[in-house]
Amino acid sequence: MQIDRMQCGLVPIEGSTESAGTPRRIKAIFFDAGGTLIHLDSTYICRTINAELDIQLDEERFRHAQFLGMSRVAELVAAGAGSTETLKREFYSTLLPQVGVNNAELASAVQCVLKLAHEEMLWRTADETTASTLAQLKARGLKLAVVSNSDGRIDIALKHAGIAHLLDFSVDSFNVGVEKPDPRIFRIATDRAEVAPHEAAYVGDLYSVDVVGSRSAGLIPILYDPFELNADADCLRIKSLDDLLVLS
Repeated sequence: MQIDRMQCGLVPIEGSTESAGTPRRIKAIFFDAGGTLIHLDSTYICRTINAELDIQLDEERFRHAQFLGMSRVAELVAAGAGSTETLKREFYSTLLPQVGVNNAELASAVQCVLKLAHEEMLWRTADETTASTLAQLKARGLKLAVVSNSDGRIDIALKHAGIAHLLDFSVDSFNVGVEKPDPRIFRIATDRAEVAPHEAAYVGDLYSVDVVGSRSAGLIPILYDPFELNADADCLRIKSLDDLLVLS
């Protein structure tokens, strides 16, 4: 599989280190999990908040709000600020106002979702086309895996989303003791896949975590940017996971 940067869906940015030179032979594609392959169970979250706090959320705005929340997390990570718990709180504090929670209700709503997240994995749904996309990539002989900053429950989430069987393995930061953007976690993946770093691409939605980390490990970074929040990013970008199928 070779990267053709001029195909539809890929947006090479002027000055990108991936925008010049000969096409590279790709043997593996690794993915971020939350925000890329899998997403929050918005129906369940909205239903629970409505039942417990009598707050009606706008579920149609949830996916965009999720990406805004992740963008906030990326800002904090880039600044080197915040523990995992702080990042989670900031994430939901950014997301919930976007779907209808007012300032007076925000603290209670955030606490409600954090309690849910502690009790069960909320990142557990996949888009309808995700399984088909992964199956087609796998049929081309590519090794597919997840590299995720998670809490030891990523395999459960992938099974719940119905895509675990399409992945060769997963690397959960909780289990390996190192988190993105540390390049070591990406090298764990390349070692398990038995490929050289330059033979692997990494797809993720957070520039400061996914692009910076995978690039520093020698992988080819691809930014998943469905709402075009990172138009100036100096890397390849896709708006949909389906765009990976135009790579040839």
